[in-house]
This record gives sequence, C-alpha cells and structure tokens, in this order.
Amino acid sequence: MSKHPMSRTEIKEDAQNTLMHGIGNALGYFEETYAPIGWTDWTEAQQDEYRLIMKREADRVARLFGFEEAWKN
Repeated sequence: MSKHPMSRTEIKEDAQNTLMHGIGNALGYFEETYAPIGWTDWTEAQQDEYRLIMKREADRVARLFGFEEAWKN
C-alpha cells in the first residue's frame, strides 16, 4: 500500500522544518563552512557582531515558522 500524498499543510510544515535544519547547519558550522572571505582577518568584535546578527536573523525566520528560536546543528 502506498502512503497518501501529503496535504498542503504537511508540505508547508515539512518545508519549514527542512529550512530550519539548513539554518541550524549554517549556525552550527558557520566558521568552518560559511564564514565570509577574510573572516580570520576580522577583529573579534566584528566577528561577535556578525554572529549576533546571524542569530537574530535566524531567530526571526524561526518565529515566522512558529518556533521560539533557531538552533545550531
């Protein structure tokens, strides 16, 4: 027997979860994989500010999807 197709709501929720896991990867592996070119030349204050902005923006998306905040993978 085949599984019934997902409803539009189930598709939306699955897409949102997939996007949030991608955001979690970006937050969790940022410095190893996603840091801007020249990141190691930035001051600690610049790096901290960037991290704070990334988390703030990730949390904004998470709230749009009904989560309290974004997470790191």
